Amino acid sequence: MTLAERLRSLLGAPLAGLLLYPLRLSRRRLGVAVMYHGVADRTGDPARELVPPHGIGLFEAQLRHLQCHFGLVPASELLAAASERRRGERFPVAVTFDDDLRSHALVSMPALRRLGAPATFFVCGASLDGPHRFWWELLQALLDRGEGRATRRVVEERCERLPGGDTVPLLRRLAAALEGLSPADREATTERLASLAGPPPGDTGMPATDVQALADEGFEIGFHTLHHHRLTSLGDADLSRALREGLERLEGTLGSRPVLIAYPHGKADERVAAAARDAGFRCGFTSRPRAVTSESNPLLLGRVEPSFRSKGHFALELARCLLREAV
Repeated sequence: MTLAERLRSLLGAPLAGLLLYPLRLSRRRLGVAVMYHGVADRTGDPARELVPPHGIGLFEAQLRHLQCHFGLVPASELLAAASERRRGERFPVAVTFDDDLRSHALVSMPALRRLGAPATFFVCGASLDGPHRFWWELLQALLDRGEGRATRRVVEERCERLPGGDTVPLLRRLAAALEGLSPADREATTERLASLAGPPPGDTGMPATDVQALADEGFEIGFHTLHHHRLTSLGDADLSRALREGLERLEGTLGSRPVLIAYPHGKADERVAAAARDAGFRCGFTSRPRAVTSESNPLLLGRVEPSFRSKGHFALELARCLLREAV
């Protein structure tokens, strides 16, 4: 860690408080959503993992920072809380999680429960009835066990040239190639990767019992789409199908239909937002690192991915996000 990074780690939280103090005294109607994926014993390596987890110690430190300096609300209440904020009140923050991960129920939920924090989980529902791995999980597993050449051959059957130069890690180049394929080509490639990787471990994914456990504890459940296609690349008919396929099964598990959605890969535009509204969703979340304002489109709300470094880095990220919107 460089000297600058050490200083951010140590002084980031108090500095963020000083930066936000004048803004908090204003009438600015702002809020922010944060986006986690997995939580594990140790923090993963963003340079070597496509979707690294946050370590439990870092996650709890960041969550305590939010509790001390912000007002935690469920994602469904974030826009209203931001719009109704008054001078001197804390800025509202929504904690969210994406993907079908066992750590949601096994690690994140107990931590949230211990600290009394609300959260919203956006799930695909692909593993409700049995283990399932998405293409990025297959890529990670194959490269982790040293099968980079075989994996590259499979991907290049559908993509003649990998995006990026040789300085870009192979894992990232393969992921970019797969994300850019058509849904049909990506599904065919995923099947080939699954055959190469072998059967998924029995605890892969998020079974219906885990989703029910989260809901029973009072956590919000939103939709992340069954197949996790990049929605902005789909035609109108496929887009409409992607926003609805799998919802009935998830509704049957929960007893109610989710009305919140987090867009796969965090990507959405006005067309996707309109389709989401037509599909019955009230709020939609992207991964654009933007604060929520009273003027925000409820179907195109931004989210900030928390730092993998420290609570101080995270505090500064949130402060910068809010200050950018206030300018």
